[in-house]
Amino acid sequence: MRGAIAAGSEATATAGAEILQDGGNAVDAAVAACFAVAAGEPTLTSLAGGGIMLRRSGSSGDVEICDFFANAPGLGGQRPATLDFRPIELDFGPARQLFQVGAGSAAVPGTLPGLCTAHERWGTLPLSRVIEPACRMLREGVVLGSWQARAVALLTPILLSTEAGRRQFGPEGRIMGQGDRYRLPQLADTLEQLARGPWREFYREELERRMLRQFGVEAGGLLSEQDLATYQVELRQPLRGRYRGSSIATNPPPAVGGQMVILMLSMLESAELGKMAHGGRDHLHALCRAMALADEARAGEDLTSPAPWLARFQARQGRPIWPGPDETGGPSSTTHVSVIDAQGDAAAVTFSYGEGNGMLIEGTGIMMNNLMGEEDLFPDGFHSWPPGVRLSTMMSPTLLVSSEGDVTALGTGGANRIRTALTQVVSNLVDHRLSVEQAVRTPRLHYEAGVLNLEVFDEQGPLRAETARGLGAREVVVFDEPNLFFGGVHLVRRRSDGTLEGAGDLRRGGVCRVA
Repeated sequence: MRGAIAAGSEATATAGAEILQDGGNAVDAAVAACFAVAAGEPTLTSLAGGGIMLRRSGSSGDVEICDFFANAPGLGGQRPATLDFRPIELDFGPARQLFQVGAGSAAVPGTLPGLCTAHERWGTLPLSRVIEPACRMLREGVVLGSWQARAVALLTPILLSTEAGRRQFGPEGRIMGQGDRYRLPQLADTLEQLARGPWREFYREELERRMLRQFGVEAGGLLSEQDLATYQVELRQPLRGRYRGSSIATNPPPAVGGQMVILMLSMLESAELGKMAHGGRDHLHALCRAMALADEARAGEDLTSPAPWLARFQARQGRPIWPGPDETGGPSSTTHVSVIDAQGDAAAVTFSYGEGNGMLIEGTGIMMNNLMGEEDLFPDGFHSWPPGVRLSTMMSPTLLVSSEGDVTALGTGGANRIRTALTQVVSNLVDHRLSVEQAVRTPRLHYEAGVLNLEVFDEQGPLRAETARGLGAREVVVFDEPNLFFGGVHLVRRRSDGTLEGAGDLRRGGVCRVA
């Protein structure tokens, strides 16, 4: 076996598996899959968003973070006479959420530079080969399955809000649906131009020029030439911790998600979860308490600072809240790809464009992000972030290494639910020793601001719902089937004996392929 990949669609996973079969490593396969997301998951993210890649070396065990999340725009110092910043409400079923779109919702994107930088640093195959599966799918088209069709339907208010969006997602005068074939040859042309290289020159001279024209001050946006010129892909050391003998590496500051995952796991470590009935009162109470404490720790902190707020919270408590660094050495419309190869190299990539702002970068087929319009990213209010500073994100691609030597790479989309979904899946694996598929598919909960959101789709559902209503939450929202609200955790694992396995989360169309 050459490797395993878990991703959000058949097309995405197939692209990565093809590259693994051709001798590519985990990063080659992950980058190929990320490009193929444009065909297989066309509404979940785009190449004009931002993301995080966690990469592990199989030979040394070293872990690095490639941070290509978005920056806040506005370094040019000018503001438009009228900011193009408009609200659109999306209906998740039991829950609704408001987002902002328009030129003024665009942050400085980093996905394309990030993927190309990661491939340049760690990949082995030529970029021209890595993009081939995506380009082929974009030209031939991919038939929308039931889950992708639901995602399209959810985002219809945004996708049909502009003429360009209507041409791309409603070419026959109606929004695309299940069974329709989605094609985007224009994006295939763009990727091939990029791969002919040098990619930095193409990005600067073609894509940045077009972004400025459409999302700059004169167009009602905030993007400036200085914003684009100073943007950098950042390489960081991971945030490390331990949980019941397993080592954890995840996304460090300035992101908040990794810190919250570490904090919640440290709280759960003081409880004997393995002895609790999964989904029972004690289990639900322990999870809710950990989630509430993580929110308390985050509240009131200066999230623009790269310093860990977790340490400050720890000091205020007067006792250790988390187990400290690992001494062994060895993160809405968002999607995730996890890959591990036969050599133990691993790559976990979470990336997003918010929900998209309906506007495509002209002549490219790439939809621009609306990350400045995501309320979850701005607890102090929209446009409160300093220009030129990396936005804080909940994205938390994570690596879990057990004391037996099993290596698991995982991550998820889902905005504020990222932190709680990952915490629960890690606990399912470690505390309850569930299989990878069970760990991912088991019903989840999310507790925040006194509201408990709860899945109840298995045989224990009615009892779990009744138990939840007795926990004292201000409101209990029940989902009677697996729902994308709770993220989509895609994970792969290489056991110490070399066996490869994985699971794709059906909440977000997940697929796993072993190559």
